[in-house]
Amino acid sequence: MILHYMDELKESKRLINFISSWVDLSQIDIEELQPKLSIEIYDKGDIIVKQGQICKYLKFVISGIYRVYQLKNGKEITSYFNYESRNPLVASFVSLLKGQPSNEIIECIVPGKLISIPYSDWKNLYSISSSFNTFGRLIAEFNYVLAIERIESLQYQSASERYDIFIKCYPNLLNLIPHHYIASYLGVTPESLSRIRKVSIKK
Repeated sequence: MILHYMDELKESKRLINFISSWVDLSQIDIEELQPKLSIEIYDKGDIIVKQGQICKYLKFVISGIYRVYQLKNGKEITSYFNYESRNPLVASFVSLLKGQPSNEIIECIVPGKLISIPYSDWKNLYSISSSFNTFGRLIAEFNYVLAIERIESLQYQSASERYDIFIKCYPNLLNLIPHHYIASYLGVTPESLSRIRKVSIKK
C-alpha cells in the first residue's frame, strides 16, 4: 500500500507530537526530522526484524501490536510488546546500538503502521539539535526503567503478581492477542495462565 504524501505528513505528526510531549521542538527541528521518515504498513505475521539481522532502523508505532521475542531451543520466549500507548519505539536495541546481529525477532501480531527512520539519521539529529539529544537521553532512561522493572518482575514476583502487572501495563491486549503469547511473556504455560486468570476473575 502506498500512502499519499499528505497522509505521510499526517502520520509523521504523531511522532512529532510524541517527541514534543518530552521536549520542545523548534520548527527547524521538525523540518530536519520529517524528510528522514517513512511510513511502513505491516500485516499479521510480518517480521520487522529477523534473528541474526542487524537492526538499522528505529521505528515508532502509529497503530498495530508488535511482539519482541527470542528462540531458545526451539521455544519462543516473549520479551515484551510494542503498541502505541506503551513501548511505542520499536527496535532490537542491542543490535541497533552495537551494530551486531539481533538475538531478537520482532513480529507484527495485529496489523498496523510504523514510522521508520534510519538510525544513522537519528544519531545525526543528536549532533545538530539539543532537543533531540535531550529526548534521546530521556527515552533511554525511560526504557532502562522498563527493563529493570521487567527483570525484577521475573526474578522476584510470583506468576499471579506478574499477571496483575501485565493487566495494568497492557490493559487492552488481553482480548487482542493470542493467550499463549501472554503466557510466554509471563514465563508460564498456557494452562497455568488459564488457572491464574480464573483466580483473578474471582477476586
